[in-house]
Amino acid sequence: MIRAWRYREGTDQPEAIEGTALPQPSSDALLWIDCVHASDDELELLGAHLRLSKFVIEDLQQGEHRTKLDRYGDHFHIAVHDCELRGDLDDLEANVELAMREIDLVFGDGWLLSVCQENGEEQQPHPPIDAVRRTFERQRGADGTTEEGFLLWALLDMVVDRYLLVNDAVDDRLDALQEVVLDDDVDRIRRGRPRQLFDTSKSLLRFRRAALPLREVIGQLLRRDVPNIGPVALAHFQDLYDHILLVADLAESQRDVLTGLRDADLAVTSNQMSLVQQKIASWGALLLIATLITGFLGMNFRDAPDVSWEEGFLWIGGVVLVLGGPMYLYFRRRKWL
Repeated sequence: MIRAWRYREGTDQPEAIEGTALPQPSSDALLWIDCVHASDDELELLGAHLRLSKFVIEDLQQGEHRTKLDRYGDHFHIAVHDCELRGDLDDLEANVELAMREIDLVFGDGWLLSVCQENGEEQQPHPPIDAVRRTFERQRGADGTTEEGFLLWALLDMVVDRYLLVNDAVDDRLDALQEVVLDDDVDRIRRGRPRQLFDTSKSLLRFRRAALPLREVIGQLLRRDVPNIGPVALAHFQDLYDHILLVADLAESQRDVLTGLRDADLAVTSNQMSLVQQKIASWGALLLIATLITGFLGMNFRDAPDVSWEEGFLWIGGVVLVLGGPMYLYFRRRKWL
């Protein structure tokens, strides 16, 4: 699906463009083309209309790129990833997975192309493009500017805001995992605590790979490496850079917390194993007393020579109780049994 809007200086409402009859970009207006689930042929037509580099067209058709900013002559290509943490975050038994979708932003003088493609994953997030358009139009009216850099900020701001939502969701997940890790209930361990930690670690790793490189992309925009960014957009990008730094700091601290939780989980599991081994050793010590006494003296008092003792069994049982009883009470007092 292809949608397009043209924004002119001095007009509040954009001009919606129906169908594929797209106008040529011009310096006196901003042309925004939004493309969702486009076919390769549609991308070829868009590339020919906007005079895109063949490498950009190949990138748009293939997808699955790292977060980056590339320059191709008079136009630029930014690849970012929209992220959303899916699953019941309150239920530790439920699977939680990070859903990702690549968003490609190609822009030049007077135009911007946003492309959102499928990447084969189930339950991919759906970027709220309509919400971005409303934000851009509202800010455009407040700041009185129409430029592709300002629209680029609105799109990247949406992505970073959703990164902060992922940070909040990971924080909630880590808080719940802390309570589970410090729980000594063996049944809780058997219900898959290592798997919960592994799934969270995997999602956080994928999130860091998507979010952290965006710092460098926004940094390049702030260094004026891209001539299409005007002064109004630069001020907004500075605020956006602070937000992406916050996302990166939170992701780093969450990784440290998760590493500590995994170490704590290993320590708790090792402690549980030590307690089990302690109980086994305590029972073994009690049984060893009886085994030594009965094995040395034997229990066949009637048939053994010179040991014809009718009450021998009772006496030996009493000796075992006298020696083993205090040891049993000692183990119970130390909570080894």
